Amino acid sequence: MTTCLNCGKPLGSGSTCCYHCQGDRAAPTVSTEVRERVERYFILSSLKCANCDEIHETVTVDGARYTAAYFSIETIEEWNNRMQAEEEWLRGNKSAVEDALIILEPEWPQTVAAVRSHIL
Repeated sequence: MTTCLNCGKPLGSGSTCCYHCQGDRAAPTVSTEVRERVERYFILSSLKCANCDEIHETVTVDGARYTAAYFSIETIEEWNNRMQAEEEWLRGNKSAVEDALIILEPEWPQTVAAVRSHIL
């Protein structure tokens, strides 16, 4: 069950703060390093196709093109190892990551939902 990031009350789907806290909560402060690391994880996760389980040649985000080679990844095993390491970092920095998810959610709604439900 998802809870309000501000007060901890249970939430419905598609929200990070309950109705009451949405009006009261200021936007979280997130370091550029944390935001970029979380977004890099999103890009990295997008490299593997959910349909065929192969590595995509390129992923385009905001006009920038990323490849597996950009991340020094040549095989599915290397991708899996990198994802595992990144997910450990996400879990180890849960509070900062949760704040970054609030900021990144408008651009990455499905990925943010997946991180909340499967990693954090």
